Amino acid sequence: MLFRFFFGCHFEGDPVMPGCLGLDALWQLIGYNLAWRGWPGKGYALGVGNVKFSGMVRPDRKLLRYEVDFTKTVRGKRLTMGVADGKMYGDGELLYETTDMKVAFSDS
Repeated sequence: MLFRFFFGCHFEGDPVMPGCLGLDALWQLIGYNLAWRGWPGKGYALGVGNVKFSGMVRPDRKLLRYEVDFTKTVRGKRLTMGVADGKMYGDGELLYETTDMKVAFSDS
């Protein structure tokens, strides 16, 4: 795994991936999906309704899986936005669960 640098410095003596990296991955997936639909612009994370952490990503995890389920999409003249619920699994165990993650696209 290339991105293991954070295990040694996030919590000294307690190697764990920062929770914000998992959340950012979910926001990135929402933005990727909007771009895949052909919607133009730069993506910006606008927020999240709720976040529940029920586990941690430690160095012994072999596989992380991210899922997003869209609850709403808006494509108008002034606003392009996706809203989705997200989950992150580590080796099949639910680690993070979110609701109402928002990503907007801007033309500039």
